[in-house]
Amino acid sequence: MNQKNHKIGMALGSGAVRGYALVPIIKRIQEEDIEIKAVSGSSVGALVGAYYALYKEIDSLLENAKKMKRKDWLKLVDPNKPNISLIKGEKIKNFLKHQYYGDATFEETQIPLVVCATDPIKRKSVYIEKGKIIDAVMASISIPGIFPPYKIKEQLYIDGGVLNPVPVKPLKDMKIKKIVGVNLMGYINQNPDKEMDLITTLLNTSYIMMEQIAQREESKQIFILDPKFKPDPPNMLNFYKWNDKYKIGEKVINKKITQLKDWLKR
Repeated sequence: MNQKNHKIGMALGSGAVRGYALVPIIKRIQEEDIEIKAVSGSSVGALVGAYYALYKEIDSLLENAKKMKRKDWLKLVDPNKPNISLIKGEKIKNFLKHQYYGDATFEETQIPLVVCATDPIKRKSVYIEKGKIIDAVMASISIPGIFPPYKIKEQLYIDGGVLNPVPVKPLKDMKIKKIVGVNLMGYINQNPDKEMDLITTLLNTSYIMMEQIAQREESKQIFILDPKFKPDPPNMLNFYKWNDKYKIGEKVINKKITQLKDWLKR
């Protein structure tokens, strides 16, 4: 069967620096001539998914990130008042806007894009499909305690992964028959007991919760790719350490690609 007949929606999960694992997964799916007809994403999955939806390629996103050294990432840290969040996020927004999205809107994407964020007041997932992409991405990556809630038109948002680490619902609502979800919450084993600083505690708490939520989604309509990572909350924001996460994504898609193609034929 010609693989070009196969069309999927992709739900890209949250996971901070683990998002580098999404790149080889998307690349291999493209190489197999499986058409990605729509994408949804939470947190780093929104960041990567928005880039792909806008440009229909993923290589240049990684190439830009690889040029950044540890000192370059540290320059993006703008400390905030401790009673609000650890960082303001304004420098990260400027970086993402300049390097990746500009002032592009959802209307300019080449395939449908949905960005998942969380409404902390109504305590529900929100699916953003209009407006500037940079605003939607910033809303979706606003990890509680690390970033302040992000405001769009007087509405506050926090990280989409808080309630929906692998956002398949908007793709189901589009009536997409085959959905490939990438769950970045999988782990190999727990860290040994050790002292935890503020950032480690915040991230560890968030990701324990997300791990449990991410395991709920099961359906014949959905094929979940579930790369496994060693839990390492202190390094979850170390975006200069890309190589090992990339290799984990590469390993899981290479292992699962035959099974994925068989599933698409059903």
